[in-house]
Amino acid sequence: MHPMSRSGQPPAGFGGASQPPRHVRPQSPEPVRVDGLRHSLRRIDRRLVSVNGACFVSLVLLAGAAPGVLAREVIGRINLGLLLCGALGVLAVCTTFAYDRRLARELDPEADRIKARQEQQEAAATAATAGARNRNPTHRRAEW
Repeated sequence: MHPMSRSGQPPAGFGGASQPPRHVRPQSPEPVRVDGLRHSLRRIDRRLVSVNGACFVSLVLLAGAAPGVLAREVIGRINLGLLLCGALGVLAVCTTFAYDRRLARELDPEADRIKARQEQQEAAATAATAGARNRNPTHRRAEW
């Protein structure tokens, strides 16, 4: 038994019967929609990272496995390594624009709906508490 506890009860702050566990989140009607939004975002993120990562890794492996290949001149003084690095930069810019467009098309409208619903719920809760204060005579200001 802990020296600070009374008759077998846990000390204060250790989640006794009067305190709810700290790891439990309050449930709202929105977690399913927010979880679906997070899942969609993770799926899109994985695609972006896998496309860019695969191209970068293949360029690094090509440079390590066949060092003379990237030094081969293609057009004048421009070599294959410079062209492939430029193509990697163009790919990064293109996937960034595609990522932004896809988020704006698929996820932003859903996030806006969730935000609007949350604001409506907060406004209703605020109106309910304000109405309760107005009905309760102890909350009225004394007039002098």
